[in-house]
Amino acid sequence: MSTPNQNDTSGFFDAMNRSALAVSQKAAGAGVIGLLGFLGLFAVGAVFFITENFFIALLLVSLALLVYATGADIGKLMLSSFTVFFSSKHLTPKAVQLQEALAALEDKLTLRRDKDGELKVGPLEKGMALKLPDNTLVRDLVSVQQKGKDYEYAEYVAYSYYVECHELYDHSTAHLDFVSGAMPLLGLMGTVLGLISMFDSLGSVVTVEQLSPQLALALKCTLYGALFSSLYKISATRFEQRLKGLGYDFDTFTRALKVIFENKAVIEVQR
Repeated sequence: MSTPNQNDTSGFFDAMNRSALAVSQKAAGAGVIGLLGFLGLFAVGAVFFITENFFIALLLVSLALLVYATGADIGKLMLSSFTVFFSSKHLTPKAVQLQEALAALEDKLTLRRDKDGELKVGPLEKGMALKLPDNTLVRDLVSVQQKGKDYEYAEYVAYSYYVECHELYDHSTAHLDFVSGAMPLLGLMGTVLGLISMFDSLGSVVTVEQLSPQLALALKCTLYGALFSSLYKISATRFEQRLKGLGYDFDTFTRALKVIFENKAVIEVQR
């Protein structure tokens, strides 16, 4: 694959390529793969449940629900979840470029927010040149100015870099929230089974030793259901926080673009 030259605007004006981390929209219903994966993992989890290994059983059930929601993209979702805990950057290359360009603008325009949250810009001379990092977003904005387009068009270009990562975070949050909401119910089902078995034994003379397995089943299912629900909710919250950060970055970037176009500043690629 050839390396694009400085005048190549391959970001917005060419087809947008999905990141390896992005959850495919085709997997919204997860299809046959999601259903078969769910049934397979659920069956294995049932075996561990029968053998009274409740932790492994509910772990497999939670993964089965995740496969049901995501299908073949479960690996991408798990990689994305792992990445957001150990990286401050966004997960898609285009969002990273937006973040890099914003960092440069914050430095060159002295961007800051006042106590009311309004964006303030430092002294900016009419027609001044702004050198930004060399990436496809900056080259696309340079092309927008060279073609005489207005701010609305530049904002639309920036939006194309924002929306892909937004969809990734939104899909990931929805899948994790689905599992988080389902796990307490499945844990409750195990609790009810344990209680039913225990009450069935009360019609005859029983000892504490005879009732303890049923009571352990009830309590462990409740505990593990709540535990896995909490873990998936924590992961979903991480994506929600990153989604808010992405929205903040995009809002700040578009406001900075507006200032640039209002003052007829010229965007240049930093060499």
